[in-house]
Amino acid sequence: MRRGWILPWLGAVVALTCATRAHAEETPASPAEERQAKLAETQNSFSGPTGGIRIIDAGSGPKGTFRLALSTEFFVIRDFFVPHDRAHAFAGNLSLSVTATKYLEVFASAEVTSAWDDSNDPLLIQRVADVLLGLKGFYRAKPWVTVGGDASIVFPGGVGDAQATFRATSFGFRGNVRFDLRDLKRREVPLIARFNTQYWFDNSAQLTAGIEDQRYDALGGAVPRAMETRHLLTPFERYAYRVNRTDRVRIAAGFEAPLEARNVGLRPMLEWEWDIPVDRQGFDCAQSSGAGDDGCLGDDGLSAFPMMLTLGLRILSPPSGLAFAVAADIGLTGTRDFVRELAPTPPYNVIIGVAYAFDPRPAAPVSPPLEPEPEPAEVAPPTGQVRGRILESGTGKPVAGAVVSVVGADASPLHTDAEGRFVTFDLPVGEASFEVSHPEYGPSQCTVIVPSDTACTLDPVSVDGQLRILAVDGKGKPVPRISIHVRGPSEHVLISDEAGSGRIGAIAPGSYTAYVDDPAYLIAVRDFDIRPREETAVELRILPRPSRPRVVIKTAEISLRRQISFALGSDEILPNSEPILMEVADALVRNPDLELIEIQGHTDSRGDLEVNMLLSQRRAEAVLQWLVEHGVQPARLMAKGYGPTRPLAPNITAYNRARNRRVQFKIIRRVDVTAVAPP
Repeated sequence: MRRGWILPWLGAVVALTCATRAHAEETPASPAEERQAKLAETQNSFSGPTGGIRIIDAGSGPKGTFRLALSTEFFVIRDFFVPHDRAHAFAGNLSLSVTATKYLEVFASAEVTSAWDDSNDPLLIQRVADVLLGLKGFYRAKPWVTVGGDASIVFPGGVGDAQATFRATSFGFRGNVRFDLRDLKRREVPLIARFNTQYWFDNSAQLTAGIEDQRYDALGGAVPRAMETRHLLTPFERYAYRVNRTDRVRIAAGFEAPLEARNVGLRPMLEWEWDIPVDRQGFDCAQSSGAGDDGCLGDDGLSAFPMMLTLGLRILSPPSGLAFAVAADIGLTGTRDFVRELAPTPPYNVIIGVAYAFDPRPAAPVSPPLEPEPEPAEVAPPTGQVRGRILESGTGKPVAGAVVSVVGADASPLHTDAEGRFVTFDLPVGEASFEVSHPEYGPSQCTVIVPSDTACTLDPVSVDGQLRILAVDGKGKPVPRISIHVRGPSEHVLISDEAGSGRIGAIAPGSYTAYVDDPAYLIAVRDFDIRPREETAVELRILPRPSRPRVVIKTAEISLRRQISFALGSDEILPNSEPILMEVADALVRNPDLELIEIQGHTDSRGDLEVNMLLSQRRAEAVLQWLVEHGVQPARLMAKGYGPTRPLAPNITAYNRARNRRVQFKIIRRVDVTAVAPP
């Protein structure tokens, strides 16, 4: 089966890769040539003859052209053939159509299929090389109307019985009409409408007649064949073998909108098909005896008639003749409550295809354009270049990356190198003006003589930024008359005004830290960046030192009188924990002898152990990150999650579990501030 798929794909890819046009693509110069160009865009339908996705076109391409297409369709579905089953199906189709004469098209296709269902025995049914051959005749009744008909025959394969294959050979006749509203005389409309009516003599039931005979014989013959209600073929097998016990009249209509977008043709399509069964064979459908049996066409009526809607898009892309198609079938009826006379209609299908239209006709000769008489040559004025440098005014330092534009010249600006040098293109000899600019310097203009070596200067401008700091308390109210220190590339001290605000009008760009170190307040720290020539606004939250400390430094740990709160099942620190965390940060900053602190995360015993261990680690790391962002050196901190392994009390009451959910700060190492340095 795998080789059966590979060979059609490989042949199509090689043919499409090696295909080249034998004639030049020229813009049509007459209505007849325009019609030929439109016909040259014709591509194969899924079954072989030219048309849309599934609808057949009444016409064809220009005489002598032929088309090769490779298409595949598939679906993956549950609860389709029987309740709770899983099924999928794939089909690959390689087709060829040739416009042999002005009024005749010859077409052929070969198809391989594979269907699988986990509720059936066998699970997998593969069929190789269903071959379709056909002829299509057509006539252009009017410039925008084409009528015609086609005849086709199908030789099915897949059961390994030559006689059954011969008896199952089916054929049909079809009438076709096409309306191409692009050829209307009064007003062109980008729309193509196609209509088909086909009668199909379906003998596919003969393909599995031998299989059904063997199964009937295995049942013992207790019930006459005409009254046997136990399925001899399952719905899955009828679909996989494409078995129908009736002929059909197919009515189909399709619409295509030929659009263009940046030299790419876009062809959205909408198609509809309806099959009306005709019981030419006289199949006698026994009445169902159980709830799981398939029904009969006479009982189910129109709901069992296969009806399908197809939505598709064909893309005509360079090189000319290459096309891609993608589409989806939607089953409207016949997809549920299956009947024994018909193969099930899948609820959906996905279609993907690639095609190429070959036009071996020689191109019409193109007359070379008349060359205008040459104009008298003008004598070019003398030119020269300027070799210059851009220097900083006062210091003479070269300015790299300066932009130099020649006033009045239609050319791209020049940029100076690392030494401030630039060389102009050829300029008319004489006086020229340059405009020079740089982000860190004021604009300048200088006048030079062409050709010459010259230098232009730029005056530096300030790149300082501005800073505005707003000091607020825990409720967002301003904190006036407090000293704020700013450290970075430069150092500053601000005193907040009555609105809690302080401002620095000029501050060098870079990374800074703003902090408050006041005995009446907890230490507050905020990092920020100053950008050149921009004002940066920073809000510094300052909390008064509590009268009764909630953070106490002991011998082996930093004790908290109130625990840090997190969102349920998360490492997100809740806003109500900010005061206690600021007090911890204040204690660590004011006590540098606490050299290494282990931040421990603990949980209660409820829930999965692995989840609790991970949650406690994440919470400890979240506290560490918060403290680092508020001025504590990261080298002094380490985070460790212990989960429920170190409870303070048995996890048997809500109170004890709340005590066990905690963050602790263990002092790992202190600096011996009393040690005396050696002499």
